[in-house]
Amino acid sequence: RPDRKARLVEIGFPFDPLEDSWDESLEELRVVAAGNGGVAHITRSDLERPELGRWCNEQRIFGRKGELRADRKARLLEIGFQFVLKNPLEKLPDNVSDPSLGPS
Repeated sequence: RPDRKARLVEIGFPFDPLEDSWDESLEELRVVAAGNGGVAHITRSDLERPELGRWCNEQRIFGRKGELRADRKARLLEIGFQFVLKNPLEKLPDNVSDPSLGPS
């Protein structure tokens, strides 16, 4: 019934928990990128945010396999997500910290 669905929407009922979880991870990544000069440089070995690091790695794998939805890829690119990580020994810009190296 439409009225039931409308009420559930009003209270924020999660109709698609997986989509909601993806959106939450994207928002967390957006916050990290904003703090790193617009660069979303997170690796799976990120010590401060291990769950986000694993999520980022999964997005890279889905992207490589062609299994990442176009809308999700676009949203990731909007916030500076790096699908291909450069040489981990390469120096990042001065205003960007590499969280995978742990605390400075």
